[in-house]
Amino acid sequence: MRKFSRYILAATICICFSACDSPVEKDLNETLPSSESATGDNESQREDSSEDPLEEEPAITNHGDIRFSLRFLSWNVESDGADPQVIGPQLSELGPYDVVALTEVLPQAAASFCDACGKDYNYILSETGRNDRMMLIYNKKALRFVRKYELHDINFKNRYRSPLVGQFRDVLTGKELLVMVNHLARGNEKTRQIQAEKLVAWARDETLPIIALGDYNFDYVFETRKGNEGFRRFMKDSVWKWVEPIELIDTNWYDNPEEPDGKDDYPGSILDFAFVAGPAKDWTTSCKVLVRDGDFPDDEKTSDHRPFELIVTTAQ
Repeated sequence: MRKFSRYILAATICICFSACDSPVEKDLNETLPSSESATGDNESQREDSSEDPLEEEPAITNHGDIRFSLRFLSWNVESDGADPQVIGPQLSELGPYDVVALTEVLPQAAASFCDACGKDYNYILSETGRNDRMMLIYNKKALRFVRKYELHDINFKNRYRSPLVGQFRDVLTGKELLVMVNHLARGNEKTRQIQAEKLVAWARDETLPIIALGDYNFDYVFETRKGNEGFRRFMKDSVWKWVEPIELIDTNWYDNPEEPDGKDDYPGSILDFAFVAGPAKDWTTSCKVLVRDGDFPDDEKTSDHRPFELIVTTAQ
């Protein structure tokens, strides 16, 4: 997000109860063995502790090597720069999707965002990020939750956001995949470059298909067809494959509040990306930036980012 950093944190984190379950505590707290636990204002969220949601999900039937298709939505919803009561209905209008990946989520708005997707959805929420959390909402009838973890070694001194990874199993085929939602550093270019390199190293060692979505702050400019140095390092060695949108459309609006002129200060560029790695690089993919009437310029109730969708179909 191209805005001045927000330093005011919420005094309390609300515990919300809704129709959407959240995974049990042992699943929420699972991290990679090599990662250090985050510290600070990163309390685990349990919006509904009534039942283990895995018990409600359908049994998996393995149909061998049949193909399956999944639909993803990714969106930076701009936390306290937008109104969750406006964002929620917009999520409902955009759906349905198998997975919704959100960045800059107010923790107290997470359950309502899940509810907006429908009764068949569940979610996982990052523990890091303070008021700019990351969130994966998934369709329980399509995907079964396996585990969740965050890559804390990318979150330097707990000043940024740890990438949130969800491991899921396709209900129809039994195939597993990793879905990552990311929001890399904006104000510190060097930190973003290091984060990009660490994500390359992580993906290189993974064997499962990876779908990576989110706000990467890579500043890809349409005219030059180049991103910043973080983008170059992220794409090095072709560990990751960028699923370029079928039409390059701005995904972010920024008009300097100190000198507003009603114009986007960064036209013809994108910050939000879909990437695939591992076996997913052989899948059929399609990405599209979603433009809605009146979405830009944004206001105090709407997000300054456009959502995008990703559709993947597995190789047989």
